[in-house]
Amino acid sequence: MTTKPAILIKQTRSSLTEQEYHGFIILCDKDKKIKKIGQDCDYPFFHRSCAKPLQAAILKDFKTDEYYKLSPEEIAVCCASHTGEKIHIDILKNLLKKGGLKESDLLCPAIEPLNKEEQIKFFNNYSPLHNNCSGKHTLMLLICRQNGWDIKNYLDKDHPLQIAIYKKIQELCETGSELPFTLDGCGAPNFATSLSELAKGFYNIFCTDNYVKIKNAFLSHPYLIGGKHRPDTEIMRLNHSICAKAGAGGLICIADTSSKQVLVIKLMQADMQARSIAAVDAMIKLGWIDNINSIDYALLYNKTVTTEEQKPVGEFLSVFEAEDFKED
Repeated sequence: MTTKPAILIKQTRSSLTEQEYHGFIILCDKDKKIKKIGQDCDYPFFHRSCAKPLQAAILKDFKTDEYYKLSPEEIAVCCASHTGEKIHIDILKNLLKKGGLKESDLLCPAIEPLNKEEQIKFFNNYSPLHNNCSGKHTLMLLICRQNGWDIKNYLDKDHPLQIAIYKKIQELCETGSELPFTLDGCGAPNFATSLSELAKGFYNIFCTDNYVKIKNAFLSHPYLIGGKHRPDTEIMRLNHSICAKAGAGGLICIADTSSKQVLVIKLMQADMQARSIAAVDAMIKLGWIDNINSIDYALLYNKTVTTEEQKPVGEFLSVFEAEDFKED
């Protein structure tokens, strides 16, 4: 199975192209019509952390939100790739308490938080709560405790929890085929679909009224979804009707709840700066945003190539237009 990624971004130095960034941009409109830049040929890509709102959707099936009286802030952290700041950790501790759970029940590894200030503060003394995926793991534990399932092996592929998540992802992404499987960085099962199917999954979460609590958690608490200088948080700050979730491997999913459209962007080189530029420029070209007046986002949307002394010598250029989208 082959793919034909398009050139999305060029990086120049002294007017010469030095690097090219290839990938795909998928647009799912309000009628679930799919348009593409780049031909993915329905190649399956792992969802990585973009899976989190899809995984969290089972809380509605089990009425977990009602069972634990989950607040919008708590639901947001359960969908987050958070930066391990106090605002995230405090919510997670309270969630564990609600389920009668301990920090040691989390099977995600203890790794340094994404926020560098928190890294310095803790001097390598990190806990599983600092893992950017600990919100997802906490929700998994809560659902297991609610249903009387074993919490010691909740990451096993054949655990009732993971089977329920697998079926929910198939449902949301509107695919009946068997999904490729891997382990995500945090050790949890992660599945793959085509980018078009992933776009439909985000549409069904954020552009319908079926998962309003998840949608509203994103809309009302963008900082909890990521944190300081995180691309999804800063993208949501540019337009308060947008829900965004970034994932590893050059992936980001963005839903405009107003126009009921979804963008899925995949950069094959997995360069975070180029991915952010592609995402923001795609939103500008589609009319989702008309400015980028965000001080924090300047760190992620910096198009200038400089020397080590910060002398400008080149730039990042988007080489796609809205007219380049081709119907699937």
